[in-house]
Amino acid sequence: MQKSFVKLFFILVLIFFIAPRPVQAMPEIFPFNQIKSGMSGKAYTVVDNSGKIEQFDVNIVGVTDEGKGSMRKIMAEVSGDVIDQTGGLLHGMSGSPVYINGKLVGALANGFKGMNPRIALITPIEDMMELWNLPDPKAQINFLKISKEIEYKENEAKNKAVADKKTTEQPTEQPAEQPTEQVDPVVDEDNTEELEVFYFDDFDTNSTKFLRRELQPFGMKNLLSTASSAKRGIDPDATLEPGSALGVALIYGDFSLGATGTVTAVNGKNILAFGHSFLHAGNVNYFMTEASVIGSVSGSADNGAKLAGIGHIIGRVNQDRESGISGILGMFPASIPMTVTVHDNLSDRTETYNASIAYNENLVPKLGAVVAYSALSKMADSLAETTVNIEFKIKTDSIKSGELVRRNMFYNPTDVGQVAIVELMQALNLVCSNTKEESNIFGVDVNIDFDAERRTASIVSIKPDKKKVKPGDTVNLTVELQPYRKPVEKVVLPYTVPLTAQQGSLALEIHGGALVPVNQSNSGGGITADSNRSYEDKIKDFLKTGKNYQLVVEVVNSTEGKSKRQLRKEIAQARRIQERLKKEGKTIKQAENKVDTNYIVDNVMRTILSVGKA
Repeated sequence: MQKSFVKLFFILVLIFFIAPRPVQAMPEIFPFNQIKSGMSGKAYTVVDNSGKIEQFDVNIVGVTDEGKGSMRKIMAEVSGDVIDQTGGLLHGMSGSPVYINGKLVGALANGFKGMNPRIALITPIEDMMELWNLPDPKAQINFLKISKEIEYKENEAKNKAVADKKTTEQPTEQPAEQPTEQVDPVVDEDNTEELEVFYFDDFDTNSTKFLRRELQPFGMKNLLSTASSAKRGIDPDATLEPGSALGVALIYGDFSLGATGTVTAVNGKNILAFGHSFLHAGNVNYFMTEASVIGSVSGSADNGAKLAGIGHIIGRVNQDRESGISGILGMFPASIPMTVTVHDNLSDRTETYNASIAYNENLVPKLGAVVAYSALSKMADSLAETTVNIEFKIKTDSIKSGELVRRNMFYNPTDVGQVAIVELMQALNLVCSNTKEESNIFGVDVNIDFDAERRTASIVSIKPDKKKVKPGDTVNLTVELQPYRKPVEKVVLPYTVPLTAQQGSLALEIHGGALVPVNQSNSGGGITADSNRSYEDKIKDFLKTGKNYQLVVEVVNSTEGKSKRQLRKEIAQARRIQERLKKEGKTIKQAENKVDTNYIVDNVMRTILSVGKA
């Protein structure tokens, strides 16, 4: 595994563009309104590990333009030696540029599910070029803050460089004889299949299953595992040409996740690709990478694919729209560096994994969880019957301390990893849900240690050191725990009786920190809607949530069997006590009333105290 690439993310914006490099220029385009059925042209893509851009024949069948915001498409049939070799269209051919008479028509974008694997839909280049004119606010959001002391500058002169026409002109084909009638095909978009392929590197079998399930709601299908030998890192001087393989990554590093397709057009540092959306996320910050085609698996548009792996980061993808993706060479996206250190207590073995996550608030919680789960899964021989301790630190400006820190313990008889990363996902989701402003995340550090054993315990008895108490008294509760297949252990849990406690019986409930107390389920309403709570309060509530390895004691506020009159009387009495304490200058803040253990406490038990007059 490569460990040095993370450092590159902290110095990548120090790179200045000193020497000019050759740049591509846009060829003449073939207008959509001049496309006729019967025309023929050429398409270009890479299909094997030679890296050579191959050409194949394209014959126009017809066009479809339903108006009212619908996507315009050109239907075509592909043929030639390359198509005979691949058996038809392949996932990974998305974006392959199509030319007629040397003029750029558009990008191969879709095939048809279960139908003729040689029939494709082409996205007009005019629709794709609109991506270059869309606003790009995420070009600046978080970038300077995340980079902090690092300065980034662009060489504007390079945008104006024009390549020699001889190096950028595409071959010219003679148009076929055009029929007298235009064919307007009817396209059922539900039967189309996008010709991209999602890839993931360095994920084991368990991680792959987890990955597929968590990312399915985001439209990530056609997931294939690759084992690329391409070098990782950053290449600020990379160039692309129409037909080149291209990678778009969400996770980059010891684990990688993204998609591969084909470059449609290059104009200076600006590129267009895919001919359809990646995740349809609008203005984005994704890694644009080199892609090396390993080979291809013959088949139809349903299952044939180019196998490819990613290489150097070469730029930033900034638009992810219906008509395709656009990006900028030599610019780099804001990203979140993530480090996961995993320790196997049995073998005393430690491994550290590094990755960078593309800064997308909707995806960060899932992607962070995927990286943490994958690191644990790679280290552990099995995640069944395993106990995990996990601590994470999220470095962010969304809270005053600058770090959101949480530690907890988890056990699961089948797959503890999926349980252990839930709180990390929740915490990242909280940080990303700030409705006032976009919260910056400067890094995520996760430390995990695990034991291939069950470390759970049940409460078997509770013995208070005194039964009669007064408001403000502290009672030591001796709790006997029965660990799984181990001798009974005792834990002392101090409990401070609230100053507002009323005379009479006081029912206490002792439980594991993660269990929902019975009195909460009997609250009978009055719960404030989560959406009405402030962002800061949600963070505080999350950090105060009981932990699995803690013993927690709480008052049972049961309303069962009490009349409305009695309840009103108790409320009025509580208010009078609070007013009196306030006048006396006494604090009524509730004590923590919890203690750590070496086990995950899995049950609940009660005890009763008798409260006398203060």
